[in-house]
Amino acid sequence: MNANQPRPALATLITISIILAGCGLDADGQPTVLSVPKDVFPEEVAETNKVRLAPNSTLHPVYFLRDDALVELQRPLPPPVFLDGPLNNLLEGPTELEAERGLVSAIPAGTEVVDVALMRNNTISIHLNQTFFEIEGAQRIRASAQLVFTASALVKDPQGVVFFLEGEPVQLPDGNGVIEEVPEGRLPAPLTVNDYSVLAPVPSDS
Repeated sequence: MNANQPRPALATLITISIILAGCGLDADGQPTVLSVPKDVFPEEVAETNKVRLAPNSTLHPVYFLRDDALVELQRPLPPPVFLDGPLNNLLEGPTELEAERGLVSAIPAGTEVVDVALMRNNTISIHLNQTFFEIEGAQRIRASAQLVFTASALVKDPQGVVFFLEGEPVQLPDGNGVIEEVPEGRLPAPLTVNDYSVLAPVPSDS
């Protein structure tokens, strides 16, 4: 064997080193750390997954409409969930996918919950802005039903909902369009889910 020719063992070692380098491994067998480009996992997807997978999220029913009947949807809300949480979620309206399935909201865009509180005997008070009260007729009936059903699911053994505008009680129509005549200085009778039995919820297919 010529002294200038590489020995077989040395040639084999060189070949192994080349193969290891091509596989992303160091010669000692440890994996090489590779950086992942940021655009592989977009931030908006990561954020969406964080919300969906939040371990402490709780489900709360909100009510939309389809074919003039209420439909219950369960919405996951991250903690802490206060009384206004599900109501504000309701005001956001159905998602694009839900809208494609025929779900709508009678509550006008721009409606805001100014305040919500639990009164005596588990009656819920909801203070709304002027925008809500600009609707009339059948739309007001359906919108009122959405709020009453969603609010009634906030507490155990609810006794109904009383609505306010700028600190003054406002009586909304029941499912038949009847509005109670309230003597001056007295609160109207709370509206309950039974007052909207004609719009009784149907099972959700979501």
